[in-house]
Amino acid sequence: MKRAIVLLLVVGALALVCTGCEKKFTRQRFDTIYVGQPEMEVELTLGEPTAKFSDSWSYINDEPFYKAVISFEKGRVTDKAWYDEHEMGDHPDSKLK
Repeated sequence: MKRAIVLLLVVGALALVCTGCEKKFTRQRFDTIYVGQPEMEVELTLGEPTAKFSDSWSYINDEPFYKAVISFEKGRVTDKAWYDEHEMGDHPDSKLK
C-alpha cells in the first residue's frame, strides 16, 4: 500500500513537471486566438510574449523561425499576424541563410 502511494506521488509529480515543458507558442495554439479575446486568455494560450508593447505583443521562436504579432485595443485582440521563414523571405527578421 505504501509503495502504491509513493508511486502515485512520483507519477503525479512527473506529470506536473512535464506539463510545464509543453511548448505554448505554436501555430496550432496561435490559430485559436480570435478578435475580441482578452489579453489574459492570449497569455494563457501562448505563454509570456517575447516583447510587450502598448498596443501589441510579439512572440518569436528561433528554431525553426516563426513569429507572431498580436494587436490589442482596450485589452482585447484586434488583429493577429503569423510570419515564418517561407513567408518572410529576405526580410531582416528572417533566419533564412
